[in-house]
Amino acid sequence: MSEPVAAKVLVVEDNRTMLALMQYYLSKDFTVFLARSAEEALEVLQREQLHAVVSDQNLGDGLMGVDLLKRVAELQPHAARILVTASQKLEDAQKAINEARVNHFLTKPFTEQELKNTVGQAVHNAALVAIRDKMVQELKDQLGLRPAAKPAAGAVPGAKAGSPPSTRVKTVEPQKPESKGAATPSLIPESERLAFRDGLTGLYNHRYFQEALSAGLLSARRREQKLALVLVDIDGFRRFNLSRGYAEGDKLLRRVSQVVTEMMEDPVTHTRSDNSSEIAARYDWDVFGVVLCNADVERARTYADKVRKAVEEMAFPEEDGMAGEVTVTVSVAVFPDQARNEQELISTAEKALRTSKAGGPNRVVLATR
Repeated sequence: MSEPVAAKVLVVEDNRTMLALMQYYLSKDFTVFLARSAEEALEVLQREQLHAVVSDQNLGDGLMGVDLLKRVAELQPHAARILVTASQKLEDAQKAINEARVNHFLTKPFTEQELKNTVGQAVHNAALVAIRDKMVQELKDQLGLRPAAKPAAGAVPGAKAGSPPSTRVKTVEPQKPESKGAATPSLIPESERLAFRDGLTGLYNHRYFQEALSAGLLSARRREQKLALVLVDIDGFRRFNLSRGYAEGDKLLRRVSQVVTEMMEDPVTHTRSDNSSEIAARYDWDVFGVVLCNADVERARTYADKVRKAVEEMAFPEEDGMAGEVTVTVSVAVFPDQARNEQELISTAEKALRTSKAGGPNRVVLATR
């Protein structure tokens, strides 16, 4: 297997010493480009496709870091944007988020590990967004959807010459709206959802899961962190479908998928970010896959046992008489403890799941090499 190309990171800082120090910290994991002004940074942006831009807020050339990152968002929207600042004012952060769509912040003074972790996480999240966008575009191409023709600068589509300029957002139109059965604009949001989401559970689909796992392992290897793969299999699901019917089986899949995601929530905020690098997906018919980043065996096993207990204790209507009858078997495999690459990680997790189910339901099992 060929070695993956290192992510390209541009660092913008007018202090020569700080610039050299940041290059030293990041060069082991990334291909680093340096700029001491916004002008130099824009030159790099014109010739290099970047994965992330790290910019100090005070560039010393009349342009602030947030202004530069705003240009980055326009020129290379997929590149992660990281603002380095000494300010802790909420209004400054809000401006950076609203105007430059800044993804991450670094507050001075910061440590080497804080810098590497922030850039690594930003690059990883940007990779996941790029994967989603690619899958959305592929599905739109299959459905025959394309961007509307771009009007002349400042012109409103269909407007006569001399009409006032418009800030209307570019829309997407079908290729042949006059033909019978042609796609309509209402299909576009649906196509975006279907590109990487499972239609029944709303979790990510298997293809996105595979892409995200690859990106997660690349990030874990680069940052020398662990990554856990958790597989959750509903015990006796085929028998459940035959006895209860497929409609009830679909309901059960949705309920278990909800448990899988709820157990991933932040214990303080109880929320999950859509850009989170930790994902849950419909891995197979009755199996869910979960990627936990920077997770050792203990953390992954704790999560797996929480899922197992939550499913076992799921409440059902009294007339169903199913309390305690629905269970899951969960396997856990951790990179690099039990696997050196993606194929080994999946193989060891699946093998552990098969071995555990052969020994009885409602268990958590740790994979071995």
